[in-house]
Amino acid sequence: MLLESGGIDVWYVDESMDPRFLATAAIAIPLLRNSGPGWQFAWDNYLDAAMQFRRRLKATHGIAIRKELHAVKLASGRGRYRYGKEQFSRKAASGVYRWILSELGFLPERSIITVVGKGSPALYGHRRLEASMYALFQRMQRASHATSRNGMTFFDEGHGEYRKLYRKARIYLPTGSRYGGWTAGASKNIPMGLFFKDANFKRSVPFLPPDSERSKNPFVSIP
Repeated sequence: MLLESGGIDVWYVDESMDPRFLATAAIAIPLLRNSGPGWQFAWDNYLDAAMQFRRRLKATHGIAIRKELHAVKLASGRGRYRYGKEQFSRKAASGVYRWILSELGFLPERSIITVVGKGSPALYGHRRLEASMYALFQRMQRASHATSRNGMTFFDEGHGEYRKLYRKARIYLPTGSRYGGWTAGASKNIPMGLFFKDANFKRSVPFLPPDSERSKNPFVSIP
């Protein structure tokens, strides 16, 4: 696999589900870019921006920098996010949640991909988790192709089947056409050829103090 002209992105993938819905999401963080005289690591710039975002979140809404964010808890007024011991009211919690979404402008344009399935959606013979994950993989490959970038994938721990699905998608990933079909049929095999051969697992951890040596590690998970 040759290095693409656009550089390398690190993709963080996670999921959330309840009896009715399943959502899978991926965030692309620039790792390597060719800017100016040569290749430069860009990841640490986005870590700094993320830390600044968490400081603003603490100053504005009292949510500690080291508090891991879970959208389903925060948006519903659970999790004791306010000063680490108090609950937000449901109205206040939804306002905080909207504020967080409005502050994600430090991420590159079109760097967040979300797939939501209701009930048991079917996709090329797959259902629920597999169907949602394959749909996400399709969009990750399409986004990387559009920007001429390679991708390195990290999954949150908890689902060992992710690696199996990822490995299959690098070889065989049936993909539909936005125009209703391909010349040879309704789908076409467009594997994740722009992505590294295997995926990685990384336990989600709270943000670290800015003077921590681990904060310089580009593979510390950002919740």
